[in-house]
Amino acid sequence: MFARVKGKRLILQSGARTAEAMTANAKEAQILLQRPEIGRWLLRQSGIPVTTGKSAQPGWRTYKVSLYQEHVLHMERSMESPQWLLHRLEEPEYQQVALSVIEPEVQVVKGLAARSLYAAGIDAGEVTIMAASPHRQKVVQVEPEWPQQDKDRFMQAAKDWWEARIRQHPQELEKLGADPEFALRKQTGEMALASDFLKVGGKVGCDTTRYREELAMHQHPIAELRPDPSEDPDELFFHIQEALQLAYKKLGNSKLEWLAGGMPFSGYPIGGHIHFSGMTATFSLRRKLDAYLALPLVLIEDSGCVTRRQRYGFLGDFREKSYGFEYRTLPSWLVHPDIARGVLHLARLIATGHSQLRAAPHLQLSMIKAYYRGDKAALVPYVEQIWEELRGLPGYVLSRIHLDRYFSILLKGDSWASDEDLRKAWSLG
Repeated sequence: MFARVKGKRLILQSGARTAEAMTANAKEAQILLQRPEIGRWLLRQSGIPVTTGKSAQPGWRTYKVSLYQEHVLHMERSMESPQWLLHRLEEPEYQQVALSVIEPEVQVVKGLAARSLYAAGIDAGEVTIMAASPHRQKVVQVEPEWPQQDKDRFMQAAKDWWEARIRQHPQELEKLGADPEFALRKQTGEMALASDFLKVGGKVGCDTTRYREELAMHQHPIAELRPDPSEDPDELFFHIQEALQLAYKKLGNSKLEWLAGGMPFSGYPIGGHIHFSGMTATFSLRRKLDAYLALPLVLIEDSGCVTRRQRYGFLGDFREKSYGFEYRTLPSWLVHPDIARGVLHLARLIATGHSQLRAAPHLQLSMIKAYYRGDKAALVPYVEQIWEELRGLPGYVLSRIHLDRYFSILLKGDSWASDEDLRKAWSLG
């Protein structure tokens, strides 16, 4: 049964066994959202288009979406209203949209609503979105409440969905994986296309994302490693080393330099995605990954990482997978083996101990601003604080050597050498 509110967490109980908690909206986030300009700022930081207009223009439809995390509970859409010039003659009527509808515009609205809820720092609420097409949508408002008349019904639906989700992936890490990327630089300083040397598939291949329209369909600029996953971060690290050695054999061109970081070439962002098998990408877990993995990494990032966040690297960015999920916020940490190993050990520690972690930078505007602007000075006291907290986790002792080295690198004050050939750091060749 749905039992009670305890602090900021709604506890789900099933017999004598207590399942993972559903989170309720934090009071701090609700207070922030009382100021519309703050809400719009939070959304813009995450690359979400917003509008201050409350009336849709001719040809635009208005959606109201009630959600718990990314699960849509109810959705309705305004009907077209009579207009004279640019003025609506009467208020629009809304009709319910079946959640099974697969219209492209509806699907994009659902995704945008979930992203908006996360960016606003809440777990439940109603998002109002205007849409002219699947490619033209703007968020009007994020409300940290469901409509009063529907609260009980939505609560039960959210509970049922949550329990089913946790049963599928009960938040027990099975394996850790990764697919870090790197770019190739010619002696002239120009970018070399990875697809000129590598195939699309395999443990070393090309990322298939289209970055520029002038590229042909078979041209892929970014190289990607796909090491075998493992329950042990050290074993995963060794798999990455093996993949790099395989890449060295495949590329075979000693004159090409390998670059990692955030955006080694203008317009070509690269990432270091982490895969979590056996886990569900709850808002709570993703916010812990933001707080303890993404924010500290800012201390050593290069300026290209800040530029990357104009399109990629938004907090909480993820992709659901059959095995669990892929956390997509991080830039490519292949710049140095000590950094790569530290990231992997820290990812495992957060995944296994996230329920004990307490930092909540998503409720502090200064921390969000520091992340998106790359303000390292503002983040130093925060990183020192969470390092001390992480040391208190039982699992820290298993990774102490690598995590102590990693946090020492973070707090040293230097940026990673993203412009240098990473083959030197990894002793390739």
